[in-house]
Amino acid sequence: MITGYANNSRGVGIRSLQLILPSVVCSTHLSKKVAEEVGAITFSHQHGCGIIGPDVAGVNEFFVALAGHPNVQSTLVLGLGCETIQGNELTDSIAVKFPQTRYVVIQESAGMAGALELSVAAARQLHVKSPQAPLDHLVIGVEGNPEARFLDGFGDLVTKAGHSLVIANDFKEPSRNFAKLVREKAHVIASFPDGNQPPTGLPLIPVVTIANAQSLLHQALIDDFDCVSGTSPEQLLEKLFVVANGEASKAERNKIGNIVVPRMVRSV
Repeated sequence: MITGYANNSRGVGIRSLQLILPSVVCSTHLSKKVAEEVGAITFSHQHGCGIIGPDVAGVNEFFVALAGHPNVQSTLVLGLGCETIQGNELTDSIAVKFPQTRYVVIQESAGMAGALELSVAAARQLHVKSPQAPLDHLVIGVEGNPEARFLDGFGDLVTKAGHSLVIANDFKEPSRNFAKLVREKAHVIASFPDGNQPPTGLPLIPVVTIANAQSLLHQALIDDFDCVSGTSPEQLLEKLFVVANGEASKAERNKIGNIVVPRMVRSV
């Protein structure tokens, strides 16, 4: 039995997080200050301005996916006011589905100090403790390339338990694969980083990392991994259930990892 949080129209998640969403690179510094002040999550990025073509819609759509994830309780969008990704339009596209959303514009807030004060006040007004609720169907993401036999056995266990599995391994960098799992609304992720990749996480979704026994890097950082190589499918699923029920993963505990926004075109 997994006990999660009824995060309003976003559904039942395994965490109840407030997202401070910078709509443009220029507001990421402010978003970090606000998140630290109110205990929310945020991320840094280089987007929102100087983007063209399909990335205008693509970045906007990804931001909406972040704000609508079931692990999110509410979203505060922070914009500068002159960017390509207009914060007011982004906020409207989020709020139409998820009303627990607000918007603060730096250029309309008497500068950075005024924007910080307004943002902190807005974030505190938005934050409401979500009630606990049962989560009958867990969406488990798998990032990376575990052995095929292991993955087949793990997938069978997940299906028999009444949950579902989503696999993301198009890229070598875990952070880029995580973007797909955000869109698929994975509640928790099992990450199998390549031997030359350190363990990492994602502020939005708890990530359980599995070390590769053949990697000298992984062995040197073994204390930062949740599971060692040789963990059975049954043991991994049990660990994911424990994390889904509230135990912090190593990435959560160490506050490592960032949200990487997928792009198709280079900035101009």
